Amino acid sequence: MFDLSNYDVYIFDCDGVILDSNKLKSEAFRDALAGEPKDKVNDLVNYHKANGGISRYEKFKYFYEIIHPSKDKAAKCEEAIVRFGQLVFEKLQVVDYIPGVEDFLNSSQSLSKDSFVNSGGDQKELRALFSKRKISKYFKEIYGSPDTKELNLKKIINLYPNNKKYLFFGDSKSDYLAAKAFDIDFVFISGASEWETPTSSFTFSARNFTDLIHL
Repeated sequence: MFDLSNYDVYIFDCDGVILDSNKLKSEAFRDALAGEPKDKVNDLVNYHKANGGISRYEKFKYFYEIIHPSKDKAAKCEEAIVRFGQLVFEKLQVVDYIPGVEDFLNSSQSLSKDSFVNSGGDQKELRALFSKRKISKYFKEIYGSPDTKELNLKKIINLYPNNKKYLFFGDSKSDYLAAKAFDIDFVFISGASEWETPTSSFTFSARNFTDLIHL
């Protein structure tokens, strides 16, 4: 039987794991690229969904280098990143939580579990957002892009001795691969995931944290 209490450190992705924000971000990619060819924008949105958890910096770079090459790629990429940030930040302040996650974080804190955020979202934006939503108190640290999830996981692991047990809660392929790179157990949170063909080799899978609380 899967036992959450066996782990010392919990690591959470944000979109689709803490906040029900995957669809919001997908639409923001469309809006940030308003005026670009619709078929190319559709290709970027499909790329985004297939590569959830990779930073917006990499995705817009991919758009202007691979999907729709531009001589002004650096300037256009920067403009799209700024637009994207403006579009999502206000909406992220009011988007719903994934069911049960607040109760789960509260109970984890009461059990003295150390919790971290490791997201593909912009780190400065995440820290400001979590402060506004008054949930920063649940986390020892909040990590995001432009650093990769693998690099951020390494930062977390380096804080502890070798005998700690880690558990990563994620909803995307990039979450899973980051956990696998460090041989960390992985819980797939499926309810709001846009990962169309998830693997079957998770440590555990649940729709949301309400399901996990009632294990």
